[in-house]
Amino acid sequence: MKASAALVLVSAALLLRFSHAFSSRQSPSYSSKSHYDGSGLLRLRPGSANDELRRILNLNEQQTNDIEGDGAGKYYPPSQVILEGVVSKRRVIGKHLVFIDVVPMEQPTFPTQKCTKRKTNSTTMYDEIESIAPVHAILMRDYWNHPINENENSSSCSYDIYHKIIQPGVHVQLTGHVGSSRNDADGAIVFCHTAKYTLLNDNPQHLQTVLRYANEGNLDMNEVMNAIPCISQEELATTHSLSELATEVLDRFPRNYLFNPSKLMGSTNRQKLNLLPLAPPEYMTAPSFGIDRNDFGVEHKSAHFEASRAITVSGMVQNRRRYQGSITVLTLVTKIQPVLLEESSDDVAALRSTEAESQRLCVVLHPDILRAGDDSNINSIELSQAYGNMLCSGASVLVQGYMTGGSVENAPTMWSTSCRILQSSWRPNAVRQVLDMLHEGKIAVEEATDALKLPGGYSQAEVIAKGTTSVTERQWLAAELTQSLQGKHSLLGKVTASMEQSLVSFAYAREKYPVEHVSIESELDLPPELNSVVQSSDGNHRSSIGSRWQRAKEPQLKFMIKQIGTVLRSHPEYGQRKLKVVDIGGGKGLLSNLLAELFGDTVDVQVVDISQSATNNGMMRAKRRRLQNIQYTAADATTIDVEGVDVVVALHACGALADVALGHAVSHGAGFVVCPCCYLSNSRLRVSMPNAEGHHTKPATVEEWLMVEPIQYEQLKRTAEVQGDIKLASEAMHTVCGLRSLAVHRLWQGSRWPIAELGLTIKIKRFPIAFSTRNFCLVGSFNQQPPPGTFPNATIVGLGSLE
Repeated sequence: MKASAALVLVSAALLLRFSHAFSSRQSPSYSSKSHYDGSGLLRLRPGSANDELRRILNLNEQQTNDIEGDGAGKYYPPSQVILEGVVSKRRVIGKHLVFIDVVPMEQPTFPTQKCTKRKTNSTTMYDEIESIAPVHAILMRDYWNHPINENENSSSCSYDIYHKIIQPGVHVQLTGHVGSSRNDADGAIVFCHTAKYTLLNDNPQHLQTVLRYANEGNLDMNEVMNAIPCISQEELATTHSLSELATEVLDRFPRNYLFNPSKLMGSTNRQKLNLLPLAPPEYMTAPSFGIDRNDFGVEHKSAHFEASRAITVSGMVQNRRRYQGSITVLTLVTKIQPVLLEESSDDVAALRSTEAESQRLCVVLHPDILRAGDDSNINSIELSQAYGNMLCSGASVLVQGYMTGGSVENAPTMWSTSCRILQSSWRPNAVRQVLDMLHEGKIAVEEATDALKLPGGYSQAEVIAKGTTSVTERQWLAAELTQSLQGKHSLLGKVTASMEQSLVSFAYAREKYPVEHVSIESELDLPPELNSVVQSSDGNHRSSIGSRWQRAKEPQLKFMIKQIGTVLRSHPEYGQRKLKVVDIGGGKGLLSNLLAELFGDTVDVQVVDISQSATNNGMMRAKRRRLQNIQYTAADATTIDVEGVDVVVALHACGALADVALGHAVSHGAGFVVCPCCYLSNSRLRVSMPNAEGHHTKPATVEEWLMVEPIQYEQLKRTAEVQGDIKLASEAMHTVCGLRSLAVHRLWQGSRWPIAELGLTIKIKRFPIAFSTRNFCLVGSFNQQPPPGTFPNATIVGLGSLE
């Protein structure tokens, strides 16, 4: 894309200031030949890495001077180095450029004894890493995998992998060339062209991503196995849930062996602001433009102020860079609207001379000149921080300010004196920021109404501005607004023609099984006695207001309880005997423990999960709650015998694990409540299907179970995982759920209950996206009227009226 190419070129012009050509030479004696490896690359020593880099940089400059003078022919050390250490900071600029700080240190030796559980907390390791000067490095697509020798092959395919997995806390080995820093005259930077992942960090989501790349063949399996000493390739190949496996693997490491990225990058907004880089010299100090401040901070125009130089620009934020001192630099794709500016003005000419394919403008938000309206209760520093947070990629903005001609980015530069957000980015953090600003009275009601496209318009914004909404309510609203703000303009990545065709090919599944939407109000309208049990089911009564438990997990559990209650009451033998409920991939049993407690003697619950640590955790929780009607089984869900099961449940079953759960339901004539998740995961799992007699089962691939072509189904799953266009992704998720419903309908007829006597009603329900973006649920209930009365357990009297 031309815009992306322009961004790379501009970033290169801004950040790279070294002119030496990539070359490979034999290394002469530098300080000690032991520092060089077999390929002649200098391996930086932990205690003197920056000193060695500066020496190389100085020698390179001397070499350039000698070549131009009388010193031609001298040999100098190569500028190619190997850097090993822990990533302490990371700053991303678009998809093509990543700044990282690497603390030079050797990879810690893993204990020879068996991995043990972590026991105590300590900050010693973080204090130590703070005392070591980091080496600055850059990952840039244009230089990635650049051949050291001209006859070597070059490929950029691995950049997309490494720029995602090189996160704070990981230990890496980087190979690159030395260049100079723009912000530090004596500083040196390593421009990386290859990397090796050598040790994970203490973050389960990060580890899950690494394991997925390894499973998909996008990351060398041997490299991953060496970086994660506590896992085997067989264990990775047979796992049902990468998320559960990631959590279990991290528990095997001793405490203080891995770095937690949140502690390195800051867990609060204040800490994150303190970790921002210093602004480049050209943005550090704002020009006066004739604007002065009196002792009270009030701005006024000096006598030589030229009002005719003010211009107004509207555009979309293409890129954002934040720096210390509340300074933000935006790159806008612009539509220029001069204010009181002659057409012959040099400023307008500079803007209009920009080529049509790259109409870009650098806008600097600096607290020294950015100002709010006269009726605002926000100071310039808060204002600069607020707009710096709100105006991320994809947002539209109107800015007014003054031009300073061209910039080092080969684009005109404007210093903004005021700005107005026209439309928020779809990203949840940006939407929440606007809502919080509105709640605190730090953004105009009209501006927030337009920026968020509030469905209730100005009146809805007024309610929020009164300051009566809770954190949780604003988070729910942000999730809903995120959906409405997304579209093709916000799509991340590319949707291919084959992905679009998959939606057309399987449209019949959506037509056969339409979606039933469930509102927030209906999910939260539960009896007080049920609410009290659900709220305490996490075993943590200290869950804070607005926590993930309160805004997401608790509402999802309430939704699942309602659906499971409906299915149980529809069972032909409900109330006559205990019904067997099996929770596939139930982990530590947040849902199952709640089921066992609420339904009491009505049910026996079995939790099946491949993670032994998760099931042990769940058993301990069940014991603390004195539950007698639940058991935990650490086993492979694809092969376990669930004979006699009456209802199969699964909350956020990753990928094909949802198909495994449904396969057990059709094989045993059971009802089900299955909420799928992560559509590309666990593709190698096999599904139990009833044979012609309807009694025994046979393993089948997911494609055989669904009766679809593998290639088409793969494209459909990829569409379901699209980011930035929730409408498109939801259509694909609906399609997958429709195909699964068709498979259940086709196979369930030959199972335990003859269709002539009993059938199954299959529905696809969608709970509010405020609770989760993976919010589809397949519900299979029996076709008969429930017996009279409510649940025998007094704890849930009244639940039957909530349908």
